[in-house]
Amino acid sequence: MKITDVRLYVHRDNPAPWRLDQQRGSIEFAPDNLSGLMTHTHGLRAHRSDELLVFEDPTPRSSYSCTLRLVTDGPLDAYTHFASTLDPVELTRQAQQFRAQIAPMLLGVDAFDREFVWQRMWYAQRFLYTGRRNVDMIDAMLWDLAVRHARRPLFLLLGGCRERIPAYTNIGGATIDELVADGARAQRQGFVGVKDHSYRGVKQNGVMARELRAALGPDMILLHDAVECYTCDEAIKVGRILEKYDYAWIEEPLQDFDFMGLKKLSDALDLPVLAMEWIGYLAGQPFDAARFLAMHAIDIVRQRAVGITGQLKLAQLCETFGVPVHGGDPHLHLAVGNDPLFEAYMGLVPKPPDEQLDCRGRMYVQDGYMSIAWSDRPVVEPDWDQVAREAVVIV
Repeated sequence: MKITDVRLYVHRDNPAPWRLDQQRGSIEFAPDNLSGLMTHTHGLRAHRSDELLVFEDPTPRSSYSCTLRLVTDGPLDAYTHFASTLDPVELTRQAQQFRAQIAPMLLGVDAFDREFVWQRMWYAQRFLYTGRRNVDMIDAMLWDLAVRHARRPLFLLLGGCRERIPAYTNIGGATIDELVADGARAQRQGFVGVKDHSYRGVKQNGVMARELRAALGPDMILLHDAVECYTCDEAIKVGRILEKYDYAWIEEPLQDFDFMGLKKLSDALDLPVLAMEWIGYLAGQPFDAARFLAMHAIDIVRQRAVGITGQLKLAQLCETFGVPVHGGDPHLHLAVGNDPLFEAYMGLVPKPPDEQLDCRGRMYVQDGYMSIAWSDRPVVEPDWDQVAREAVVIV
């Protein structure tokens, strides 16, 4: 199916009040650290009332959204949400920029030539300074088109390795006692493991590890996500404590840019070291992982590759090195065999009723596993004539 046209539809959304909460806290120096490293306050303590700012406009006001459509000469088109804003003029300008800069690289291309499009969008990051968003967005659109055409979910088109994967969830609290209680709640919900984001320093995180293992027992999988809050020497110290309490891995203990520090840390510990979440987000994945793996700088690669196509490339690269990959699109977890766990950051998700299922599939998390329920029912396609009639602007 050839892509014959690119259209963007700007719509006025229903009026609604507006509210912004400062929920992410702030940044401050990491505890017990003389190196000047800084970390996130939500892993240290409860937020103070003076830190939580709220901006609110109770008057319902219209916002605007834009739908991107890749028109083909076949029975189906590719489409996705493109952007949203309060200003229709600004949104129209964004749509015009896409139409002028990106659309010419898509016109006349077979919509099933995903690798060709991925490569073209990948190089556009460098030569046109477009960033990773277009690669992620367009690649996902073309995979979704393939899903709707084949009436099979993405994980089957990608390889279909398994039907379910064990799931863990994230836990937290303003104190260690609260964090342990949160871990007990997750255990009661059936999760096979829990991951903390505690930035309390070596001593307090050692206490946390001891208390979690004592409370949750020997069979619960425990994971520590440090999010770059240690020096290398501190990470070695805390890693040895985590080994004592049989942790499964330490995640992002140092900045991903500290290649030699990660190498030193991995050499010093038996505990697996997982990294590359941040540097992967900056669009180096899948290619940036090769040097980390070749030099044995890490033991598990965080999945942050660009696009579904890039995520599959990274998973297969890791497989050739005999190491796990972790994260990414839920469908990818079921398409490959070297991702050991699913991070259910969203918590429990009930299985949808059969009448709500179609060929795209719906993820659910229950009884300690993530799976994707689906049917061969086709997706209800947009009425493009109606979309056009209701559009404020068509680019």
